[in-house]
Amino acid sequence: MLSTLFYPSYILIAFIVVLLTIPQKDLKKYFIYGLLFGGFGDVVVVGLFQNVLHIISFKNAGIFNVLGENLLSPPSWILTVMIFLRFLPYKIRKLFKYAYVLGFGAFSVGYGYLVHNVGLFDFKPWYYPIFAYLTFLFWWTTITWVFVKTSSLIRNPI
Repeated sequence: MLSTLFYPSYILIAFIVVLLTIPQKDLKKYFIYGLLFGGFGDVVVVGLFQNVLHIISFKNAGIFNVLGENLLSPPSWILTVMIFLRFLPYKIRKLFKYAYVLGFGAFSVGYGYLVHNVGLFDFKPWYYPIFAYLTFLFWWTTITWVFVKTSSLIRNPI
């Protein structure tokens, strides 16, 4: 039962956080980044790491199993990226931005362990935590770099 409700619960909580923290006028802009880097990024990373390299795998997805991936994983990533970008410290020293990205990399590894412990995700023992952290660090760094370089939300903060 816990494994069935894990992703829907996470999505509900993250959705509430998004609605409470992102101004309605900016939701569309954050959603586009979330869709590209969270949802589509998840599909690409899982496709590569699960179907090509066979390092990770989803399991026990039940009715949410689509092509070997949990259907609710991309929406979870969409919302997570939106929250990440909303709280990205861009007006203060770069040191805080670096710490934020490093911290989110660690959070992502912890979340991977959590999903693993719930029974929805598995990985090769050598991949976690070091190589997974480097993967997430690259992912969050790329998201941050593209957002800072392209977003009007940076140029016109609240």
